[in-house]
Amino acid sequence: MEIYNTLSKKVENFKALKEGLVTMYTCGPTVYNYVHIGNLRTFIFYDMVKRAFKFNDYKVKHVMNITDVDDKTIKGAIESRVSLKEYTELYTKYFMEDLEKLNVDMDIKFTKATDNIDEMQKIIAKLLKEGYAYEAEDGIYFSVSKFKDYGKLSGMKVNGDYSRIKTDEYDKDNAADFALWKYWDTNDGKVHWEGKLKKGRPGWHIECSAMSMKYLGKTIDIHCGAVDLIFPHHENEIAQSESYSKQKFVDYWLHGEHLLVNNQKMSKSLNNFYTLRDLEKQGFNPLSFRLMVIDSHYRNKLDFNFENLRKYEKLLGKIDLSIKALNKTKKYDEKEDSYSRIQTKQKVDNELQAFKEAVNNDLNTHEALQHFLSLLDLADEKTEKGKIDNKEFSALSNAISKMNGFLGVYIDYEIPQEMIALAEEREKKRKDKDFVAADLLRQRISENGYFIADLPNTFVITKKYLD
Repeated sequence: MEIYNTLSKKVENFKALKEGLVTMYTCGPTVYNYVHIGNLRTFIFYDMVKRAFKFNDYKVKHVMNITDVDDKTIKGAIESRVSLKEYTELYTKYFMEDLEKLNVDMDIKFTKATDNIDEMQKIIAKLLKEGYAYEAEDGIYFSVSKFKDYGKLSGMKVNGDYSRIKTDEYDKDNAADFALWKYWDTNDGKVHWEGKLKKGRPGWHIECSAMSMKYLGKTIDIHCGAVDLIFPHHENEIAQSESYSKQKFVDYWLHGEHLLVNNQKMSKSLNNFYTLRDLEKQGFNPLSFRLMVIDSHYRNKLDFNFENLRKYEKLLGKIDLSIKALNKTKKYDEKEDSYSRIQTKQKVDNELQAFKEAVNNDLNTHEALQHFLSLLDLADEKTEKGKIDNKEFSALSNAISKMNGFLGVYIDYEIPQEMIALAEEREKKRKDKDFVAADLLRQRISENGYFIADLPNTFVITKKYLD
C-alpha cells in the first residue's frame, strides 16, 4: 500500500510499526458549533484511510480528539449561559450524528481534551524542567528555538523575530513560540484546572500530543488532518512531542485538501456556508455528499455546488437500485460450469484486482469507485435477464460487498411493511391490466418517500432520491 507522506513530500510504501496493526490519530472537531461540510470532507477522508487499511486486512487502532476547551468553546458557553460541559456535549452529539449519517466507521476511540488534563500537565511540567518551555506572565510557552528540527513537516523556518500565523494574543519571548498552558483570567469564567501547574487551561497544540501518546504510544504509524493544520498545529505537535519523548512522533503524516463552494472559500459572509443539515433540508441524502467526496482525490481541492451534488444523489439512487435488484433477482443452479459463469467470475476477479490497486495507489478513490460501478453494471445485465446462476450471484454479491466495505456508499435498510403491501397490491393490479389503479398506488408509494421499479419477474422498492 502506497501513501503520500507530508513529512517526506513523496509517495511511500507503507510499513507498520507492528505487523498487522495500524495506530492512527486524527484531529477531531472543536465542538463550539455545527460542523460544516468542509470539515466533514476531512472526516470522510479519515474514514477512507482507515477503511483502506482494513481492506488490506490490518487491524486499526484509531483515536480522534474532541476539542472541548479553547477560546471558542469557552466564549460560546459563556454567551449561552451554560457550563462548558453542557455546551460542548450538545455539539459533540450533533457531530456524532453527522458521522453516522455519512456512514463513517465508528470504530474510533473518541477522547475529550478535558478528560486528559493530567496527561497534558505532566508533559508540560517535563518540558519546563528540561528547558524546552518557559514561564511568562500569562502562561507557559514552548521555545521553538530549542527544537532543532522545527519546520521539518511544513518547511517553515524560525529565524529571529519570525512571525507565525497569529491565532492568539499572549505574552512570549519569540513570535514563533506557542502556548502550552494559559493561566486563568476572568475571560475564562469558571474554566480552569490546577495540579502540577498554576491555575489555568491547556493550549490547543498540547491536547493532541497528550492524547495521541496516552492512547497510542510515543510513536505512531499515521496522523491525519486537513492541510491547514500542517502549520502551525502539526509542526508544533512534533516539536513538543519529540522534545518530551526523545523519539519520533509519527511515521506517516497524511493531509486532505480543502473543500470550496463554487470555487470560493466557504464563508458565512459569502452566504455559502453549509452544514449537513442544510443539505438534508434541501432533500439530499447525506450519502450523496459522501459519494461526491469519494469521487475526488483527497489531495485535490473539491469544488462543491448543489448542481453537482444532484448528480451524486442520482448516482446514489442507481447504486441502491442495482444492489437491491440483484438481491431480488431469481436464482437458479447450473449443473456444471457454463461460459456465462466462467466469464462472470473472470470479470469480477479483474474488477476486484483493479479496485484493490486503486485503493493502494495513495487512496485513488475516484478510480476505485469506477470499478465498483462497473461491477454494478454487470449486476444490472444479470438482473435484466430476470434470473441469475447462484454461483454468479455469490461472486457478484461478495465482490460488491467487499468494495462497499471500503467505499461505504450503500447502507441496507428495511422497507416498511405498509409500502411492501402497497407494492404487492400494485403488482396484482398490473397483472389484471388495471393500470390506472396501479399508477395511483405507485403515486402513494412515492408520496411516502419510496420508489418502485419493475423487474422482469418482480419489483423492487428503494428510498426516493432527488431527480
